[in-house]
Amino acid sequence: MDKGLLEKFINNNCTSSEIDSIFDWIQKEPDKITTQVLLRSYWDRVKTSNIILDGQQHQQRLDRIHHLINLNQSEKLTIGKTRLFPSKKVSFIQIFSRVAVILLIPVITLLVYTRFFQHGTYNMQGEPQMNEIISPMGSRTSLELSDGTKVWLNHGSKMIYPQRFTGKTRIVRLSGEGYFKVAHNRSIPFIVEAGGMAVKAVGTNFNVKAYDDDTNFETSLESGKVIILKETPNKELTVCEMKPGQHFMFNNTNNKYSLKTEDLIKYVAWKDGKLVFIDDTMDKVAERLSRRYNVDINLEGTGLKDLTYTATFIDESLYQILEMLEIVTPISYSVSERYKLPDGTYTKRKISIYREEK
Repeated sequence: MDKGLLEKFINNNCTSSEIDSIFDWIQKEPDKITTQVLLRSYWDRVKTSNIILDGQQHQQRLDRIHHLINLNQSEKLTIGKTRLFPSKKVSFIQIFSRVAVILLIPVITLLVYTRFFQHGTYNMQGEPQMNEIISPMGSRTSLELSDGTKVWLNHGSKMIYPQRFTGKTRIVRLSGEGYFKVAHNRSIPFIVEAGGMAVKAVGTNFNVKAYDDDTNFETSLESGKVIILKETPNKELTVCEMKPGQHFMFNNTNNKYSLKTEDLIKYVAWKDGKLVFIDDTMDKVAERLSRRYNVDINLEGTGLKDLTYTATFIDESLYQILEMLEIVTPISYSVSERYKLPDGTYTKRKISIYREEK
């Protein structure tokens, strides 16, 4: 690293590529003598210029740092345990400490800026920063990834993804349900890993459903083509290729799968805020209502699973939906009270559904 690059680093004027080269220089543990000469030269220039930051300048920079951190408080910052400079290089640290006061604020500002705003952020090991996004119960979340891929996450879903994609694949990890509108890149496939399975695509629109408490893994393909892979301890096995309009379901209990061509609206309408049932049995209806409204629904007695429903709901509340179901089919329901737990939170609301002969 030359003097000009050091100056730009200290003054927070580096480009993304220049920051990458600085991190590479740090990780390769530069030659001790060269480093001392470089920093001694800078220190001598600083001494002669009598640079002094007054209190107001300090406060302004600190306020800016706090503002950046507050804007990005939802992003998890993972820093490895690798030391920036080994402790055995005592003389180097002694020289570096002499300029620490002057370097501290611009370096912190630079690190905060590159961590949160520079495209292609790295952690201290030189690897792309991994982000995690969670869609809380009762809400949907959407975002756009660095490659232009658009993602919608359903209630109670989580996705882990890199700040930017590197290498020969674009991989994200999903727990829950997500709809993906993948940016086309034939040479770098997009892969969604979920529930021990993987969906491989290039430029495609598809839905993946794989909640941790669900025995089924499901994929619905609206356009393009995807390959379904099964993850094993030694390698990934190709299960099948999907065509538009097909729905894939893999049962993790018996290791069997089905691939059907059908109307996909009931699998993908959730991203637009709709709840669509097409010949769905009561147990499937109860499962989807439970996730959407964050309640526990229990089917009491026999005969309920024989009931099927075809309906579309948009803005209706849970109780409005239950009342409509009660009108068109022989069922009734009861709602239990919630109670407060020792930690101050409340239990989920429990709803019991019964079959009645009318």
